[in-house]
Amino acid sequence: MEDQDLITYARDAAGRGDDLFALLSTDATSNESDIRRAFRRKALTAHPDKAGDAYDPALYERLERARDVLINPAAREAYDNSMRAILQKKIQLDQMSSRRRKLVEELEQREQAAKKVKAEAHVANAELEAMAARGRAKQAARRKEMEEAEERERQRLDREEAEARVKRSKEDVSGGVGGGGDGDDEFDERIAELEKRIRKKQQRKAERKAKKKTNGATVVEAPSPPPAGSSSSSSSSSSSREPPIQPPPPPSSTTAESKADAAKFTFTRPVASSAPPPSMSSDREPPPPPPPAAGGGGGFASTMARLRAAQAKRDEEKRRLEQEAAAMSP
Repeated sequence: MEDQDLITYARDAAGRGDDLFALLSTDATSNESDIRRAFRRKALTAHPDKAGDAYDPALYERLERARDVLINPAAREAYDNSMRAILQKKIQLDQMSSRRRKLVEELEQREQAAKKVKAEAHVANAELEAMAARGRAKQAARRKEMEEAEERERQRLDREEAEARVKRSKEDVSGGVGGGGDGDDEFDERIAELEKRIRKKQQRKAERKAKKKTNGATVVEAPSPPPAGSSSSSSSSSSSREPPIQPPPPPSSTTAESKADAAKFTFTRPVASSAPPPSMSSDREPPPPPPPAAGGGGGFASTMARLRAAQAKRDEEKRRLEQEAAAMSP
């Protein structure tokens, strides 16, 4: 045992009135070697190997403790001082009268009772503190569970809101450019159809321009001049001269179709003049057909640019939605 434990045991033994010297069958004048010899003599009868069925573990432990206390200088000094104080007190009590001895004994009993109550109160307070600590731990655990449940519910609501937002965005994108199509294939088919129709319209327009150019380039031959002095012949031939040949108007079906296509695809047609066409004379070439308007070819380019911009915007929106869905997924 350690020195402090031995000192505490020595004081407790003196307080109980245990005579360690008598336990080892020796006296207060014995030195360390005498104490060891006395312990070996006692161990011959108290040791478990020697005692057999009569072995008393409590007695053997008391013998060991007595030996350790008496051979330790600090513990033996504490034991001697305590025993000396107890003996002095006993002598004083013996010298007192019976009445005074009774008062001292009652005082000691009250002191012991007060110590006992104090010890019990200390134990009760310790139990109350332990119960309070357990209650605080339970409250903290319950509060933590509630916070975790609230956090899970908040995450679930955020996830549902994000999914709903992604769904609405997909619906908006699918209902935008492409006439409400459901995929890229339908959108591409729509673009291909528009390009095909635009090419057909350009082909028809080129045919009409070629036809107008051919009709406008036809030269009307002038009649031979009449002989001199024949005024009657000149007047007769002047009256019988045919009117100038005018270019035939374009077919009505082609004109109607061209107007419909121009209204649908926003192509600009050449502006026709309200003035009547000049009459063709015999000595002048017919005027060339008016050139096409400058904005005639820009309608197709602008339409294709808008379609490509819409497709790029749709692809960008689709990538953004996929990134948001991937970020929101647990």
